[in-house]
Amino acid sequence: MARSKSTVRGGAAKKVSTTRKRRAAAKKASTTRKRRAAAKKALTTRKRRAATKKALTTRKRRGAAKKAAATRNRLKSVDKSAAPRIGSPERVVEIDQRIAIIRGNLRELTEQAAAFSGSSTEELMAERIATQEAKLEALRQQRERLLSGS
Repeated sequence: MARSKSTVRGGAAKKVSTTRKRRAAAKKASTTRKRRAAAKKALTTRKRRAATKKALTTRKRRGAAKKAAATRNRLKSVDKSAAPRIGSPERVVEIDQRIAIIRGNLRELTEQAAAFSGSSTEELMAERIATQEAKLEALRQQRERLLSGS
């Protein structure tokens, strides 16, 4: 029995439809793979940036800690037993140098406080800044007493 033209055409139409569906599925899969690859690449980049930022922060903290330790050592190294008598110009110069050191510390602490965030860090920085300001005020008063006494 011979097939009619409509039957033949129907089979061809079905084949074309199936081919179109396959092409669409392949295209969609290709797009999905590309998106996944792009997302993976973006994630890797974000991770690298975060790791770099974390390493930089650690280096900054270490540098700040070294500077603070050096400042403490400088303040400790002043021999208090061999200090000149009160009212002498050497004593005033020494106090001026200590005031300059503390001002530098305050400047560094302020920069660090601006760079870091977090409640525990902010409290710690505020405490350090307050301590340095108290030392600065005590040195200023001591200097004024020396100048007014001589």
